[in-house]
Amino acid sequence: MLRRCAVLALSFLSTVAAAQEPQLFVKPQFKPSEPIVLTVTSPVPAVRFDASLDHDGKPVQVSHGPARAGEKVQLRLPGEGHYDGQIVVTFKDGNRSTSTIKFDAVVAGPALKIGYTNESFDAAAHRLDFTLSRPARHVELKVLGDDGTEIGSASADYKGERPGTPLSIVYTPTRPGAAAKLILRATSTDGGRGEAHLLPYSINVPHKEIVFETGKWDIRPTEEPKLDAVYQKIADEVGKARKIEPNVPVKLFIAGYTDTVGTPADNRKLSLERARAIAIWFRDRGLPLPIEYAGFGEDVLRVKTPDETDNAANRRADYIVAFQEPMIARGVRATWVKLQ
Repeated sequence: MLRRCAVLALSFLSTVAAAQEPQLFVKPQFKPSEPIVLTVTSPVPAVRFDASLDHDGKPVQVSHGPARAGEKVQLRLPGEGHYDGQIVVTFKDGNRSTSTIKFDAVVAGPALKIGYTNESFDAAAHRLDFTLSRPARHVELKVLGDDGTEIGSASADYKGERPGTPLSIVYTPTRPGAAAKLILRATSTDGGRGEAHLLPYSINVPHKEIVFETGKWDIRPTEEPKLDAVYQKIADEVGKARKIEPNVPVKLFIAGYTDTVGTPADNRKLSLERARAIAIWFRDRGLPLPIEYAGFGEDVLRVKTPDETDNAANRRADYIVAFQEPMIARGVRATWVKLQ
């Protein structure tokens, strides 16, 4: 098993002056093809180096011959794992220095990857679902609000669950506020580490709905003042988002919806075309950010109605400023299209 690296203890029980005490060193991490060694350096000439160690319950004896003052002596070890024991250095004058040591020798493994989707975060339950690419040991979660300050945190230990196993972590908010950024740091049982930044920041910009003619998606000139009115609001929200995460592009997502008049397939197409028409209008108006659009048809009704019900409240669109595809409704999906 690969282990996380940490020198747990280095202490000296020496029969010589402090100036003669050897220095012990173990690398934080070894490459897979690299020999695992304990490096011992004596400040004065030595005639012999002897290591008596316990390696995960098995005895290990390693020795090395004479070395000059300051020469780095490498004691080769049998493999990764936990070591506990003594190093005895014998000097030319017959004195000896005995040092006790405990450490974990670690071999670097493949990168630890954290998996999640845009539905992984349940803001109402304060829960993040995720997977790891290696056996899980420990995770830490930090939650930031839209002002960049922490609004919650949590940590959790696991029992080596297999790679790909669904895992969860729940945090308790320390103050009110919407979660804008989640930082998840994970450690696997073999010492791998990974970090993921989830950006659930999503603002549904309030606006007046565009009224389309039945079965059409052209934006009539009489409706354009409604889009002009919301243009600056969108730009303002983009500025706020960039303060949260300046290194990730902010996008405008436009989601279209219909009522239940017509077939579900036709309504999906109609809502998609209307969302696209709005996206084109904002692009042509000069909105300086990527725009994506999607049509959800009658799958996400604001007002629940029977089939074939004409209801104006369900003929609408959402203008969403976010870093990643927003979750419109759990279990409901549509393909987001990047406006070219």
